[in-house]
Amino acid sequence: MQERLKTIRKHMNLTQREFAELIGVSRDVVASWEIGRVQPSEAVLRLISRECRISHVWLRDGEGGMTAAGDDADAEKLLRILEGDNAFIKTFLCGLADLPKEAWEQIEHFMKGLRHSTDN
Repeated sequence: MQERLKTIRKHMNLTQREFAELIGVSRDVVASWEIGRVQPSEAVLRLISRECRISHVWLRDGEGGMTAAGDDADAEKLLRILEGDNAFIKTFLCGLADLPKEAWEQIEHFMKGLRHSTDN
């Protein structure tokens, strides 16, 4: 974990102080993580993943690639939205999640029609 945290910070060209400011901790906390004296909490790991656009699984377990890609990136985007302050977007997304299969097929058909109309 300590090496992965250091790798992220260096990849972003940040000092320990700058990295600490990005995630809202002190430079001493970052230094403690990087030498392995203290492990960051799960909430902090999620924050780092989100703020640095890093795969949470890679950061936590060292599995896969460093950058969030595919489903990992999509999940992080949704998490950011759901943790945000926009009540309409949250309600909209939760409503979409509850749609039956037939409604998704109708939406897909509608979107394909939009795409074709903009191609002409």
